[in-house]
Amino acid sequence: MQIPTLEITGKKATLLSDGKPFLMLAGEAHNSSGSSLTYMKESVWPYLRPLNLNTLVVTVTWELLEPVPGEFDFSLPDGLIQQAEEEGVKLVFLWFGLWKNGMSTYVPDWVKQDRGTYFFMRDRWGKPVNAVSPLCQAGVERDAAAFTALMSHLKEFDVNRTVLMVQVENEMGLLGDCRDFSPAAEKAYAEAVPTDAADFCGVNGTWDEAFGEEAPELFMTYHYAKATQQIAAAGKAVYPIPLYVNAWLEQHPWTPGTSPAGGPIARHMDWWKQFAPAVDFQSPDIYLPDFEAVCREYTAMGNPLFIPEARPSQDSASNVFSAVGKFGALGFSPFAIETVGKEGPSPDKSLLGGLNIMAEAFNHYRSGEYLGLSYRLLGGMTELLCKYRCTSHMMGFTRGIDEVGGLVKFSKYDFRIDYMPNSVESPKGGGLIIELSDDEFLFCGLNYHVTPLPKNNDPSHVEYVSITEGRYENNVWIPERQLNGDEFRIMFREKPSVLRCRFLRCR
Repeated sequence: MQIPTLEITGKKATLLSDGKPFLMLAGEAHNSSGSSLTYMKESVWPYLRPLNLNTLVVTVTWELLEPVPGEFDFSLPDGLIQQAEEEGVKLVFLWFGLWKNGMSTYVPDWVKQDRGTYFFMRDRWGKPVNAVSPLCQAGVERDAAAFTALMSHLKEFDVNRTVLMVQVENEMGLLGDCRDFSPAAEKAYAEAVPTDAADFCGVNGTWDEAFGEEAPELFMTYHYAKATQQIAAAGKAVYPIPLYVNAWLEQHPWTPGTSPAGGPIARHMDWWKQFAPAVDFQSPDIYLPDFEAVCREYTAMGNPLFIPEARPSQDSASNVFSAVGKFGALGFSPFAIETVGKEGPSPDKSLLGGLNIMAEAFNHYRSGEYLGLSYRLLGGMTELLCKYRCTSHMMGFTRGIDEVGGLVKFSKYDFRIDYMPNSVESPKGGGLIIELSDDEFLFCGLNYHVTPLPKNNDPSHVEYVSITEGRYENNVWIPERQLNGDEFRIMFREKPSVLRCRFLRCR
């Protein structure tokens, strides 16, 4: 089996699994689910089967991998790989090492207890922050050694190449302040900007002198990126499968520390690419309402798009069409996938408020049902999707804030998109269109309808030749109803479906 690789051709990035393009229709498990193989077997895998996903994103934590310094226990990642193979599902491992959501809660006990060697950050008032400083070289070196041990083991154990990618850390950055004020950080901050950063930005002097008000955040960005590079490069040297980092996105009130200062946010993507080149791409965790705006930011600079965490709401069933069809995403993954669609108590609003996450992001009503239908539809046609990703022949869309519709343009036709009215009981409108030939198109999605239009300045009018209802199974088109007469319309209700349509331009 060939190892997973990331193939870059122009602006198109493709994940290859055993040398073949692979589209991740994924879900991310709760943070603690992967810590117990029994729990996974009894409480996770059975609930995933109706969702039709082909990839599970799941954690591997430093505290359980290296409970004693220098002694590694690979039983959990090995068991996860074996379970995934039994389910016919690929994996993405999340390495919870030094940092998870701006904190160091998954480091081993022997790191937590030795604050002299593994020093933690401090805020501007001298209060300790629950996170190892990225300037703590001892911590970075031990994390890199553990990560290297994991990657080396995967190379030997994962003979079927079930693990497609590995995320390095999780939502890095400093919460609660703009920068680290520990003694080591204070010393480094007062010194001249390191030569590599100064040359990159064409500046000189201290951080304050070079960058002014932005200095604290850029200082943290530089040190987090450099630390991540050290960890990622060590692991990739032994097993070069794709690696990425994920970002807790900026949000109100838009000050560093409200979201983790120094993390791989879109504004600082250039810094991360410069100082962490062993990381293949940066990924957004999207809980904000404007889904396409975030995707647009994270496809800048040729950055491959993978969404490891998305709102586990009904709208995931719609957003996946836009992610794949419009932005050429490598994959899409709602968070808390084993609880998607389950009816239960609402999330703790005080907790969500503290994280600046809107409660509606966790609207689970029928979300699993809808996501499963979208994944089943897309999973049957992955070869077609991989063929047309990042080309002018495929376009995806999803209803944005206050949008009622849009216009999708191809070479010979334009298509007016009108979304169905929003409902609390069904996802928002979303879908994709593939131009199979000049006059034949494939439409799929839910909660929208289409009006075909001639191009501007084209005196033709558009007529329907045929509309065929059907589905894809194992990448083979299976036609079902042939629509005609008073059913000549391209309309999608709440159940995701597929239509193949042929048109004629008449004068």
